[in-house]
Amino acid sequence: MDYNEYNQWQADLGGGYSNIRPLDEGGMGTLYQAHKDSLDVDVVIKRVKQKFKGRMDERAEANILKTLKHKYLPRIYDVIESPSGYVYTIMDLIQGENMQKYVQLHGPADQKTAYRWACQLCEVVAYLHAQTPPILHCDLKPSNIMITPAGDICVIDFNTSLVFSKGVLAIGATPGYAAPEQYSRPDTQPQPQYTAQQGTGTVPMGYAAAGETVPLDATMPMRGYGNAQAYQNPHVPPMTPAQSSSMSSQYSVTAAQATGAGIYGTISKRTDVYGIGATLYYAVTGQAPAHSLKQVRPITSYKLRLSRSFVSIIDRAMIKQQEGRFCDAQEMLRALQDIHAIDGRYKSVVRSQRLVAVLAVVLAILGGILIAVGVRRIGVERYAAYDELVRKGRTAGESMQFEEAEEDLQKAIAIYDDQLEAYVEQAVLLYRQGRYQECIDAVDTTRSRPLKYYSSQSVANLYSVGAESYYALGNYENAVVMYKKAQEYAPDVPRYYQQTATAQLQLGDYTAAQQTLDQMVQAIPGAQNTGDYQIVLGELARRQGDLLTALNAAQSAISASGSDSQLMARAYRLAADVCQESGNVEMEISLLEEGVAALPAGYYNALAGQLAAAYLQQAEDTGFDSSRQKALEVYQKMLSMGNTSLEVRLNIAMLQYQTKKFGDALTTLQALEGDYPSDYRVYEWLAFVDGELAAQKGSGYQQTLAYYNKAMELYQTAQAQGVYDPQMDQLKRMAANYWQ
Repeated sequence: MDYNEYNQWQADLGGGYSNIRPLDEGGMGTLYQAHKDSLDVDVVIKRVKQKFKGRMDERAEANILKTLKHKYLPRIYDVIESPSGYVYTIMDLIQGENMQKYVQLHGPADQKTAYRWACQLCEVVAYLHAQTPPILHCDLKPSNIMITPAGDICVIDFNTSLVFSKGVLAIGATPGYAAPEQYSRPDTQPQPQYTAQQGTGTVPMGYAAAGETVPLDATMPMRGYGNAQAYQNPHVPPMTPAQSSSMSSQYSVTAAQATGAGIYGTISKRTDVYGIGATLYYAVTGQAPAHSLKQVRPITSYKLRLSRSFVSIIDRAMIKQQEGRFCDAQEMLRALQDIHAIDGRYKSVVRSQRLVAVLAVVLAILGGILIAVGVRRIGVERYAAYDELVRKGRTAGESMQFEEAEEDLQKAIAIYDDQLEAYVEQAVLLYRQGRYQECIDAVDTTRSRPLKYYSSQSVANLYSVGAESYYALGNYENAVVMYKKAQEYAPDVPRYYQQTATAQLQLGDYTAAQQTLDQMVQAIPGAQNTGDYQIVLGELARRQGDLLTALNAAQSAISASGSDSQLMARAYRLAADVCQESGNVEMEISLLEEGVAALPAGYYNALAGQLAAAYLQQAEDTGFDSSRQKALEVYQKMLSMGNTSLEVRLNIAMLQYQTKKFGDALTTLQALEGDYPSDYRVYEWLAFVDGELAAQKGSGYQQTLAYYNKAMELYQTAQAQGVYDPQMDQLKRMAANYWQ
């Protein structure tokens, strides 16, 4: 340290520090080691660069971190904002080396070591999340985690942390370790009509070695809104005159697609869960995971000596869509704490099966031919009963009779708990109910079972339903992996090639999709004539802007689907998507109505949501109340068919309000109030509906205002997470002008 710099330190910090020497240059500051004379301890001092001053509420948020006390966090002694504009953070010097250097020196961690680090990391992050307000780290990565001489971790950098009540904007994001929601995708999604004020609230604490970190101006804030309007899509090319003769050239996207929050939502506790998973990925493989917006190489491809349960936990933490991850670090910690029981049960079953196998050999020798014949007869009868129950369960599931189906499948498992078919049908049941993460968990559990009796087709079906669930959650990388596994077990089934190519198209990998299509042609004679081939052909054409070819391919797929209801449903969805992109609402409705009529009852929900949305678009275009009534009837039937989601029930209430069925709307919303007491939208619509009823009766608006106040209170929390709802502005005007 030269003379001028030493004088600067003396002016900024005063005395009390000796043996000051530089350590490293971090992403937002310079690191120094020093001795704090008054406490006789070695410390690290981080000096934040002036260009970051003003982005952080240094005093308030530093005081929050100074109160933190955890064995896996460094102690913060002081934070000093100097007259020169520098901010100095004084904290414990942690002995050891960061995880990145540790793995580079010693190689990837074995499961015992990685498991220890995983539990400690979840424990300390859960502690941060439990603060009031919660603290999100937002930049968990190996270089920010020290490994002490005792083998424990210490999380050392909080430069990008968020005091969660203040905002959802990260100062930085490290590629490979940052979750998808820390990036916006303006190149692949419409721009929002509304923007919200950028949050502050970063906690400027900690220290770390230099690393590749995306600066603030390269990390775009995520914002969202909840209106029900349609927006012009600037990304769809105009149609040719020949195409416009059969379709409208008006292109639009729904509000569900045009979200300022991006396709992955806003930053939350699950953002840190992704960082934990990505850090563990590095710890066990020695390789940084790929950028979270790209395909991440599966851990299983490294051929490591890790249990399936441990790999499954890391995989779940790194799911792209937030809802697929653990809800927070505490839930992930509980899963880790249960892993020994899961692995123990697995080993116990294997040992038991080996013992049973030995006993079976002894019995076969002692019993001779008579015993063998008797066992065979009993086995045939048992299998017939098992097979009948599995078929009954499958049929009940297709008819949306989920409780009856589950009961039949449990009876089948009671007969044979080592056959695959009943477990596959259980996973299918979860998928049909929209319980996608539960379906994935069930598939992973089934894959870990030591099953003896199964067919290759059953294994392919298991991978396929798991892939479908990943696809529904937007985790297209894992969907591709699972679809390809299904192909391995059943290479002559066109469906698996079609599903693989469709997921690859969602990833924007047109080349891979075309290669999959070529593989289908090579593996299956006459593949070009199948509906699955036409589906992929249509999707490729749609994404390349050739909507007429896409529609023709979709209609060919419908004709070729025969009795394959799943394929038929997908073909109708593709045809409807093409019509929606072209703005031809009438044709979209006609196709979806045709599809609903042609498909079995169990596939109603596969098309109904899209049909209801099309009716609403038609109502907006024409002003016809009859279209709103049709949409209401569709949502009500979805409810009766087992879809009891908040969105379906809210849409019912909204349409009951719009069609002036205020009493029915009030009943629907009061039921929702009991089920979803923390969702502002329930109280938003309760206020609208109660206001209309009060006006009709000529009574006061006390209850209406109570609903309004509750909606505003909950909406403030939603706004802190990046939600913007223009209907709340309308509600505010109603309260000010009519209800006071």
